Amino acid sequence: MKRGRKRKNNMSEIFNFTKLHRAYLACRKTKRGTANALKFEMDQGNKLFKLLHELKSKTYTPGRSICFVVENPTIREIFAADFRDRIVHHLLVNELEKAGERMFIFDSFACRKKKGTHLAVTRLKEQIRKVTENHKIKAWFMQLDISGFFMSIDHKILYSILEKLIFRQNKSQQWKEDVLWLSKVLIFHKPTENYIKKGDKLLFAKVPLRKSLFVSPLGKGLPIGNYSSQFCANIYMNQLDQFIKRKLKCEHYVRYVDDFIILAEGKIELQHLKFEIEKFLMENLGMSLSHRKTKIYKLEHGIDFLGYFIKPAYMLARRRVVKRLRTRIANTNFINFNELRECAGWDLNSQRKIVEMVNSYFGHFAWAASYNLRKNIFEDNFEMMPEVFATTEKFKKIMVASNQ
Repeated sequence: MKRGRKRKNNMSEIFNFTKLHRAYLACRKTKRGTANALKFEMDQGNKLFKLLHELKSKTYTPGRSICFVVENPTIREIFAADFRDRIVHHLLVNELEKAGERMFIFDSFACRKKKGTHLAVTRLKEQIRKVTENHKIKAWFMQLDISGFFMSIDHKILYSILEKLIFRQNKSQQWKEDVLWLSKVLIFHKPTENYIKKGDKLLFAKVPLRKSLFVSPLGKGLPIGNYSSQFCANIYMNQLDQFIKRKLKCEHYVRYVDDFIILAEGKIELQHLKFEIEKFLMENLGMSLSHRKTKIYKLEHGIDFLGYFIKPAYMLARRRVVKRLRTRIANTNFINFNELRECAGWDLNSQRKIVEMVNSYFGHFAWAASYNLRKNIFEDNFEMMPEVFATTEKFKKIMVASNQ
């Protein structure tokens, strides 16, 4: 009995080796093979104990980030935290995730277990069927987007929301103080004060100012690329979710990060809702809508959402996604994959990478009406392939997806 009580008391704390090691394993799943992860793994025991000591003594501070820019699907500025700091991000999220899930609405789909883009699209199609009474009546949709979303998140507002969540938990006072301290460290950390730039330096000039942490207003902005930022974004936007569902009584609503859609029978109703939402965002979250991306149309117009173009009766893969795949295939310079036999340096690992890339796109296409699309891409590029491709399981999936 004494041992049981001791273990229970220990696990009621956030800063213990069991929880830190669990966070390390979760972090390693997605980052294993990277230089930072391998370096940490070489002496993981000592490094975890050192990190644990810093957390317990509250001397921990986040380290240097790597800043780079990606172009797909849109140009974005990424701050990648050091592997050691990523472990801490997982540690915090592990402590608060269940509490967050209990208050999140069903129709929020980003960065949550058993959710994601495909379920968000499936839910939207279901909502379309309901609002149109199985396509019997006409209806409208409103699509809204937050201007410079991650850079607009207010640190004080976020901290206040987390503070309320933390103190509502049935936990010890020590747990609450520790979790609140760690939340404060991560929220108010300024990665722009300790970073190195990598990648194509010219891309930084292409990042819109509203999407850059370097020019975000004082006291605002979370780094894109951090696991904790994704969770905090959901905590922040849950305020809007609750307002839309509880106060505005919107039955047909779907959100993925800052891209959200409301369905209704009439245009005037949606215009009224837009006004109320815009007012709430400004007064309560310090955010504004992107008017360029705000759309109010009839459902027959079609909804461009998460890589798909959704009509009441069917769904297609978005043209930009298809173009991106064709460009990536073309950039391999192997339009006819029979040429692979004659290419020096084209090893089995390189072949598998192209297979995995194409298979990922085909998996996305398969959710839409895309048989002819997949068939054409397959026949144009992969029908006459080396035997090594034909024997890989992942490529067989492409073949099956293209020929069913």
